[in-house]
Amino acid sequence: MSNFTTGVAELDSLLGNALSEGTLLLIAGCLGSGKTTLASSICYWNALKGRKCLYISLQEDKDKLFRNVRNLGMDFKELEDKNLLRFIKLPLMISKESIIDTFSRILKDTITSFNPNVLVIDSITPILKVIGNDIEARATLQNTLIEFSKLINGLTVLIHEVEGGGDGLGDVGFVSDVVIFTSCKVVNNLVLRSMEIRKSRGSPTRIAKIGFAIEEGEGIRVFLPPLLKEIPAPDYTKPHKHPCKSLDRKIGSIYPGELIFILHPTLAYIDYILAYITLIAIIYRGRVLVISYIIPPQHMIYGIRRGFERITAGVSITEELLSNYVRIEGLNPSAYLPEESMYEVLKLLREYNPDLIVFIGTPPLGITSTITEADYKDLTMNIILYLKKLRIATLIIDDHDVELVKSLSDIYIKVKSTSRSKVFRVPRVLVEVVRRGEAPYTVTLKDFILCAKDVRKTLKSVKESITK
Repeated sequence: MSNFTTGVAELDSLLGNALSEGTLLLIAGCLGSGKTTLASSICYWNALKGRKCLYISLQEDKDKLFRNVRNLGMDFKELEDKNLLRFIKLPLMISKESIIDTFSRILKDTITSFNPNVLVIDSITPILKVIGNDIEARATLQNTLIEFSKLINGLTVLIHEVEGGGDGLGDVGFVSDVVIFTSCKVVNNLVLRSMEIRKSRGSPTRIAKIGFAIEEGEGIRVFLPPLLKEIPAPDYTKPHKHPCKSLDRKIGSIYPGELIFILHPTLAYIDYILAYITLIAIIYRGRVLVISYIIPPQHMIYGIRRGFERITAGVSITEELLSNYVRIEGLNPSAYLPEESMYEVLKLLREYNPDLIVFIGTPPLGITSTITEADYKDLTMNIILYLKKLRIATLIIDDHDVELVKSLSDIYIKVKSTSRSKVFRVPRVLVEVVRRGEAPYTVTLKDFILCAKDVRKTLKSVKESITK
């Protein structure tokens, strides 16, 4: 039989073969950190695969638990009706002798009659509190847990609440094969949750700590950063030439997987940049995903239309044409943790599958006070390298210099605004361009004028796609 699942694909990939038959998994952590949610996810998703789950509760009420997990997209009642789930509430006892005896007897009888593949005990904490530091009682409890883990020959999940956020795993952690420690804290009115894989016998993991959220209707959503060992190179076999010959001669073609960083202190001419990118998408029948952390999507749509008309001397772009080639999304960085922001970007990538992605602001923006500067740089670097590996050309436009992005860029462009030209329908700007391995050069007003002429010629070959 294959490994057991946590119900979270990303976590399963990290654990590898750790959750095999006979495994004892300990989920420990502070109050409200997601322990019961993770255990319920394990119970639910394995039961859906036909693996019976026995849920033993010493604290949680059945109706309350069933209602809570249903809000997270897990229907325990349906599983119970299909005899794939059995819930038992054990009474709390003060005597350490009677609590272990009663616990063992009920557990053994139920396992024998129900024959589960997954056993969840929520939680082991009340029993540990009753027996205290009694060495003999703790040894008896350990042996009992090991015995039942072998008896079901499946997956045993223990939940343990650790007070004050400390480790406090003790001998329960020692006998466990896999230990996942969950934690949570409130930062800027947002709940920051994380889980650490403290122990994973037989299946070492590269990533030990990951952020996650608990979402209504979805359950656990893990923010697993892309982690690449290599530094991918762009695909130089598939050049996309500029519709402007003058820019193509100076900047060169754009290649899949290249990173272009535009430093634009005022963002005054971003309309022209986005309009030009839209034009390239139309010519090459490519898909562009624009993610803005600064400018609202509706403003960018208006800006693309206005910039397109000015570059092309009056040619307008239809709403249908724009929607066919460009998708614009806005993410408020104040509403996301950096890991969440990164997750949203990856989700949009999977949904839209773009050829070019444009960031207005350096990704992944979020409430950066939640992580160290070094961790934030790691997130930024990993997502940029991941886009390179996917062979997605990436354009980052920011109003301040970001040294890390600059160092990873294949093309670095610095825009200096001057006065607007009254004669031509183009902005009067000074643009400095540096392509990796080449000497820097300047794109002048004359280049932009020639570019506008080239664009109008190019439009004739794709006039069936646009309307005047």
